[in-house]
Amino acid sequence: MATKAQAAWEALNARQQTYMTVLYDHDQAEETARAQDAAAGYYDDTPASVWRWIDVVTPGAKLTSVQRALALRDVRDDGAGSTLQALQRYGLIEVQDEVVEGPRGKSRTVKAKLTRAGRAAVRAGTKEPGRRRAGELSEYAWERLVRLWKADPGTVRIWGHNTYEALVGRPSPPYAEGKQGDYRISEAGREHYRTLWARYAVLYPDVAAPDPHGGPEPWPAELQRTLDRMKGAIELAHRAQWSAHRRYEEAEKDVGKTTAPQEGEADAEWHALLLEQAQARSALALVHRERATEEAVVAIRRYAHAVCSAYTAAVEGRPAGADLTTAVEAAADAGQDSVKVPEPPVCGLHRVDTAVQEAYGTLAGTRTRKRPLPKQMQLARSVGRDWTEPPAHDLVVRRLLKLARVVASYVDGGALRRELHPPAAPDAPADGPPAAGVTTG
Repeated sequence: MATKAQAAWEALNARQQTYMTVLYDHDQAEETARAQDAAAGYYDDTPASVWRWIDVVTPGAKLTSVQRALALRDVRDDGAGSTLQALQRYGLIEVQDEVVEGPRGKSRTVKAKLTRAGRAAVRAGTKEPGRRRAGELSEYAWERLVRLWKADPGTVRIWGHNTYEALVGRPSPPYAEGKQGDYRISEAGREHYRTLWARYAVLYPDVAAPDPHGGPEPWPAELQRTLDRMKGAIELAHRAQWSAHRRYEEAEKDVGKTTAPQEGEADAEWHALLLEQAQARSALALVHRERATEEAVVAIRRYAHAVCSAYTAAVEGRPAGADLTTAVEAAADAGQDSVKVPEPPVCGLHRVDTAVQEAYGTLAGTRTRKRPLPKQMQLARSVGRDWTEPPAHDLVVRRLLKLARVVASYVDGGALRRELHPPAAPDAPADGPPAAGVTTG
């Protein structure tokens, strides 16, 4: 099935793959929202054959969320009909295309629904992890079990009925033991953790779960603290820049409000003193603002080079340890005077490569938007503000900061490292749970 799904994905052109990815994201977002509502006690028995339909085109001028997502990827509606029809012929989606009568006359409405083959193709093509099997914990429950494992033999306060049911109520024997909210991991919980740790590392790479067999951490804590300090330096510099700018504005207002004296030599001297003080405060605030701006630029350069170095190490699967932290710090030191960062390597995960390569292409000037965004998506000018923002960084620095934030969103906590190079999961027994990708209800 995996080979068939991969072949189906590779048979699509770039535009069709973009459509499938956007539709899959909407499908999974709706599924997640419904699961969260059910966990909170809000049940809806609407069948999946109904709620999986996604609005692609609706009557009126308002863009659907699908159209917005496509526009951000430089894909517009001109060829929507032929693209959806092609995907339907391949058996990857179903389409409802109707002309409806509205207050302003006839208009078109288009809906699409991914088939099982379509979802499998996207998962195979974008290397999305498979669905959890029967008996496996949700990401939230797994994160709580990890906390119990780390605290062993101590206790952890577990809140929430669903977490209790996942760790205590449903498993037999339970994975945790205790009372009144304070629980410790049980022997059954330890066995579940040891047995399925590798499997959960694939399912939930965002959860940092230590190796039960004592293996080294794939993402050292010192490396993450180093990246966090560099990120914090940017925030501190921006805060100082904004504070100095406000002082500059206040001083400039005082300069303008100081009026000429009405009469008397004493009033003239007092006026001259106030004016001199306001001008001196204005000049000093301007110096502080420029200094903070330069510190922010240097901090952005350091952080961008650091996270790109960490990203490359995660993609290549370089051994983690003190050497990796040292290499990241060296990259930050070497790049603090330059906005040119090495191009991040392709990792093979579609959602990651798309975002990172787009941000890097914008920085390098190799990616330009084919057409402007639709008018409905263009931000209106802000009004009603009684102050102005500090002078923005130049365009290159802003793009560098965006690249750093995009890359950091994947490497923080070692999530990308664990997703690309997970531990080998043991094969399931012949009579064991179904293979990854099977819906568990």
